[in-house]
Amino acid sequence: MPSLTIAEKIELAAIPLATALAAMLVPRTGIALDAGELLAGAALLLLVQGFFRDLWLLRVARQRKAAAPAREAACLCVESALGLTGVVAGIGLVGFGLARPVVVSPGAFATGVAFVMGAGFALKDLVFEWSPWKIYREKDHAQVIFRWKQRP
Repeated sequence: MPSLTIAEKIELAAIPLATALAAMLVPRTGIALDAGELLAGAALLLLVQGFFRDLWLLRVARQRKAAAPAREAACLCVESALGLTGVVAGIGLVGFGLARPVVVSPGAFATGVAFVMGAGFALKDLVFEWSPWKIYREKDHAQVIFRWKQRP
């Protein structure tokens, strides 16, 4: 297994810190949320985690003297695709009144935060490309220029 970068080590250290913070912020009696709010919140956490990682990658890319030319692709980060889908689905459930209330204990809330952030870390290098359809690992996909269609 390749060694972890400093940014990856910081991100891994942030997972238990965010989990502990989540456990401390939830009242002892738990928190009542609609299932849609829970889904949208988890998806938003995934997107925020990816956002901060992408900010770091852009900062590092600007500091490089001779960066490789960016390539174009009809693709989306798997983490972003799941996050956007979850936010839209959660908002849809709440908006149409289809979500049922769920009481989440502090332990379950913290476990959920740890799971979502762990999944975000595991999915961080995966990219979904739809022309041609494939999922592949791209370590620095912040340098890929998004296009709806491939240019001929």
